[in-house]
Amino acid sequence: MKKDEYRRWFSDKLAGQNRLLIGAITAMVALGLVAALLEAGIFAAILRIGFVSSWIPAFVVAFGIFGGMLFFTFLRLSKQLGDTEHEVELDGDVISIHTAPTMTAIWTYALGSLEIDQTWIERLFGKLALPQRLFCAAYFSFQRMEQLKTVDINDCSAVIRLLHREAERVEVSKLVEELQLSNLAATLRDVSLIDGVMFLTRRSVGLSLTNRLVENMDEWANKHKAAD
Repeated sequence: MKKDEYRRWFSDKLAGQNRLLIGAITAMVALGLVAALLEAGIFAAILRIGFVSSWIPAFVVAFGIFGGMLFFTFLRLSKQLGDTEHEVELDGDVISIHTAPTMTAIWTYALGSLEIDQTWIERLFGKLALPQRLFCAAYFSFQRMEQLKTVDINDCSAVIRLLHREAERVEVSKLVEELQLSNLAATLRDVSLIDGVMFLTRRSVGLSLTNRLVENMDEWANKHKAAD
């Protein structure tokens, strides 16, 4: 593909990823509402049986507890789903590069850790905080969708074009040599938002494309060649 074709593909990719994010946000909110109602109902039943004489104050207290847990979960969101910082040495200078969490990481956070070595207490608190995590993950995904609207199409498509052409791991230093990027750190942060771009950090920082993304690019190219 030529440069303008990469830009067109990248614009279509952003639009498709935006649709997927809308679907993910809808699913998270729907699951969160169901889980919240179930959790509030259980809390209210416990309070009604053991502590209060009416359902109304029981539900008020239950939703108060739910709101407090939601606030606490939201305060910790930036730490649990924050950017990962990497340091790259270029021409004797050390540059900090931030990469966004993947959608897999966001869904894992929303649904709870899949680690099997957790204690029963950790698993219990994880289950109790499920609705709150789903709502926070939906909010985080909405922020991600807004960030995608400000992505620099020219610079990001140039990076992906180089990765596609090389068909292997590309070091950040080579990106600097091959491309005239106006802001390396900002561009790589934008690129990290794209599903299918991998940041490889063993020994040094490099980038690569997943097979799925490469196949998507090839399918797009063949489809538009056939249309032309």
